[in-house]
Amino acid sequence: MKILVIQNTPAIKNLLLETLGQKENELTFATDSNDALRLIKKRKDIRIVIAELNMPGMNGIELCKQIRSAEFPYYIYIILMTSKNHKSEVIKGIKEGADDILTKPIDPDELQIRVLAGERIVHLEEDLIEKNKRLHMANEILRGNLVSGQEAQKSLLPSGFPDVSNMKFAASFIPSAFGSGDIYNIFRLDEKNIGLYNIDVSGHGVSAALFSVCLNQRLSQGPQSFGLVKAPLTAPPFYRINSPVKVVTSLDEEDMLGKYGRYFTMVYAIVNVETGGISFYRAGHNYPLLIHNKKNSCYIEGGGPPIGLGISLSKKREQDIKLEAGDQLIFFSDGINDAFSPRSRKRYGLERARKILTKHYPESLERSFDRLISDVQKFIGQDGFSDDISIIGFKWLGSRVN
Repeated sequence: MKILVIQNTPAIKNLLLETLGQKENELTFATDSNDALRLIKKRKDIRIVIAELNMPGMNGIELCKQIRSAEFPYYIYIILMTSKNHKSEVIKGIKEGADDILTKPIDPDELQIRVLAGERIVHLEEDLIEKNKRLHMANEILRGNLVSGQEAQKSLLPSGFPDVSNMKFAASFIPSAFGSGDIYNIFRLDEKNIGLYNIDVSGHGVSAALFSVCLNQRLSQGPQSFGLVKAPLTAPPFYRINSPVKVVTSLDEEDMLGKYGRYFTMVYAIVNVETGGISFYRAGHNYPLLIHNKKNSCYIEGGGPPIGLGISLSKKREQDIKLEAGDQLIFFSDGINDAFSPRSRKRYGLERARKILTKHYPESLERSFDRLISDVQKFIGQDGFSDDISIIGFKWLGSRVN
């Protein structure tokens, strides 16, 4: 252990050298505090400093302040030596950064014990610094993996929307962490029908994100034997579009909670692009918001419990509505309405979301969604969110003329 001693009294120097000058210690002597500071900054390996509390020029208390304010990337253990009648200065020395006080006349055995205690503290600090470095490296690796996972998940979200002349689609997605439990999709089922869903998996983060990815794969649009939204047929058109109730019931029968410890809320809808007719089923998700072209709006209530809780959906039926030209239909996860304001100690709520989206109905859906997210951020007083946020919707322009 490298020990720096600030001492000019020959008798004390000899005592320190005889007591601490064992093979495992390396003592260096400085003539004054200024000389000591230069050595500490130059050597970078001094870990224990022994100094007089009262020294000419910069005293021991000032030396402590200088060492602590320098913020070295390692810890320096400071022992001040003083006589018994300087109690108030001893207290001040401890407050300014000294670790220990050694009372004169010095007892060699006590000196050895105090230095040994200092060595242990220094080693503990060094071990802690090393562990923190390794932890930081591990966190950086984990962060990189999480970011890669986030990008992979985002790649599953639709990069564009179906090209339908009488429909305008929009979506917004903000994960609360590096992985989101929210996922959505808008896709063609065939020439006449569009399918769309908005899912919110319980929890958020990596495990919720992985589960949402699995759900996305299960909801593949193709008529595979394992697909949910379409079933294969042996005769033309060689597929059958499954109803919303059929889709959510099939998912619920897979015992998600028992197998994976997860449940989720969901809205699944089928839109007829020629007539504006919509059939949908809501499983524990927020109610869909319908905004009419005259800026009247309402939530469409109804539906059943979340998927995966083991609550039977057998008696539930999908809901059917008929859109009018100019109508908007919007689905969003509860990261919006459950957003909490620490200042007001209130949640954002569905009603405020309805009013904001209705107010900005004349604007594009993309702009309307941006307005909603900005209002939520203003409400909670920060940019980040404690839960994932996903919003999807479309504007119906009227029956398509072929």
